[in-house]
Amino acid sequence: MTDPNEPRSRILPTDPFELALSNLIGLPNGAHTLPTVVQATDFYGNLSRYIVQTVRWEEGHTVFVTLVNTGGQPATNVMLPPAVMNTIGRQLDSVTTMVRRRHGKRLAEQRAADGTQTVFTPAMRAKALATRKAKAAKRRARRARKASGK
Repeated sequence: MTDPNEPRSRILPTDPFELALSNLIGLPNGAHTLPTVVQATDFYGNLSRYIVQTVRWEEGHTVFVTLVNTGGQPATNVMLPPAVMNTIGRQLDSVTTMVRRRHGKRLAEQRAADGTQTVFTPAMRAKALATRKAKAAKRRARRARKASGK
């Protein structure tokens, strides 16, 4: 192990972004993607290139993003750690659920306005509720037996 206070060679990377990427790639239980370039144009017509690489390791997923603008600005490196990636994933799931729910309500209102019979009748809904309650009671009983040591 090298001393962190020892000056590094000029050949080795000193940038924290490059150090983190090189340390995470090649871990025994990890995996990584090849860098992918994504080009995006903003509202003004300015082109930006994003170089994206994802690394999976025991802590989770880390995404390395390099932003290259055509305006002569230096490249920007950003590392998204597992906690940030988990938040992004939860938010993506949340907005997807919101859109699906909104679309489902709109379809239900349209079917009601058209006079179309709903797929689930009140009898079917009551049967499903009774089944859910019965299964929940069985789960509670199993957990109680397991907790008491039987």
